[in-house]
Amino acid sequence: MSSVVIAIPHAATSLPVEVREDYLPHVTPQFLRSMSDVDTDIIYTLPGVRSVRYDYTRFLADPNRGEQQENEGGVVPTTDFAEEGIYKASCEPDGEEIWRRILRYHRPYHARVRAEVADPRTLFFIDAHSMSGTAPVRSPDFGRARPDAVLSNRGDFFGLEVSGNEVASDPNKGGGPLTCPPDLTQQLSERLSHWLTALPVPHPRQGRAPTGEVRINDPFPGGHGVRTHAHPREGIPGLQLELNQALWCEEDTFERIPGRIEWIRKVMSHWLEELVDLRAAWDGDLTDTILQLRPIRAV
Repeated sequence: MSSVVIAIPHAATSLPVEVREDYLPHVTPQFLRSMSDVDTDIIYTLPGVRSVRYDYTRFLADPNRGEQQENEGGVVPTTDFAEEGIYKASCEPDGEEIWRRILRYHRPYHARVRAEVADPRTLFFIDAHSMSGTAPVRSPDFGRARPDAVLSNRGDFFGLEVSGNEVASDPNKGGGPLTCPPDLTQQLSERLSHWLTALPVPHPRQGRAPTGEVRINDPFPGGHGVRTHAHPREGIPGLQLELNQALWCEEDTFERIPGRIEWIRKVMSHWLEELVDLRAAWDGDLTDTILQLRPIRAV
């Protein structure tokens, strides 16, 4: 699976020493963990896969936002997911500080991702995230229950290209070039759904029991990471992946459910093996490869 590059932009909880005093007292490591993509650095760091992890919390400078982006909290957020402030009075970053953080933290991360993607071995890119079980205030789907997973390629709910009129009428839709072909996106969605329910889940009465529901581009059409680093016309398609973190941790405390981290890592390993198979057939007819997919294995 060395042909797959996985970027992990939102797992970390660290703040550099020079800015820690600018944040309100409640912005503790525990708070930052609750606002992170919990444990994704463990889940997505898999044998044979080349991964790149951002070293700091998204509240320093968010690597899944463009340098000029102002919506969705902006590249340097000043509020949390509940739209509550995180900085002390008069300590919010000004334009100069935002630019300093972009140069010091945002750009170097993307340079590392870019270098891995440019490696001749690379055939697929994944921008890897987790999502809360119920959407927070700042999300476009506020209050909605979420599925097991979401795959995003900048298209519609089927992975098909979104027309200009649709984008204009709904800013939360995708748009622009697809990052992954629709047929490949659909098949990867189906195979991820399969593995989420094929492997026995530990402690099924704790947390979320997997349902196998995998949506495409709903509610996330794909952010800055996948738009920047997937290059399907150059033979490197890519997807944004969101896994429901209630599958492995308690939603209120973010404590890990015993055995669930190991379980979701197995799910991901089996799915990535099949992703490599499907990607190998991308230039040809996918149907033959789908029929030859590995059978369900006892684990």
